[in-house]
Amino acid sequence: MNTIICIGREFGSGGHEIGLRLSESLSIPFYDKLLVSMVAEEGEFARKYLEEMDEKVNVHIAPFLATRSTYSLYSQPVSDKIFFRQADIIRSLADQGPCVFVGRCADYILEQRPNLLRVFLSGNLEDRVNRKQAMGLEFAEADMTKHVQATDRKRARYYRHYTGRIWGDRKNYDLCINTSLLGIEGSVSLICQAVKFKESHTQ
Repeated sequence: MNTIICIGREFGSGGHEIGLRLSESLSIPFYDKLLVSMVAEEGEFARKYLEEMDEKVNVHIAPFLATRSTYSLYSQPVSDKIFFRQADIIRSLADQGPCVFVGRCADYILEQRPNLLRVFLSGNLEDRVNRKQAMGLEFAEADMTKHVQATDRKRARYYRHYTGRIWGDRKNYDLCINTSLLGIEGSVSLICQAVKFKESHTQ
């Protein structure tokens, strides 16, 4: 097993759970919110602030791309500083071996690596709203629907800003899965099959 799995996901499509189960099934590390903790441990930003800024962007005139090699830490918005530090951590973790990343433009940051499998998860809006309500988030159904849609817009804006690409566009991924159709277990099974197929054809 040498594949690095990067998961993009619509809010409520089960990305965290699927990533965690892939980690368990394949016995490889899993990174989602842990990436925020890793940045916080460096001490430059408070953990609470990092959680509030997670996958958010301060929009300014020209987007920074993840491959940009020179930039000024003094002129950057804080969201850019956080992004580039997190990108460095993602690269470092990928250097250590196969793992699962959820969100945070990891598919773009690592796109030059041949052992990458880029996955995007989507689902019917009603199913995604129901999944989040079942998790105990305190929103009325109408408000939860707005919250799910707003989070999708936030993620799309973040991805566009740092990659110059359209979030969820099938051209940017190797595998697109509707979790409303396959569910959590079916999605995990399909991704595992894709990993097995990819590795058997790249040796």
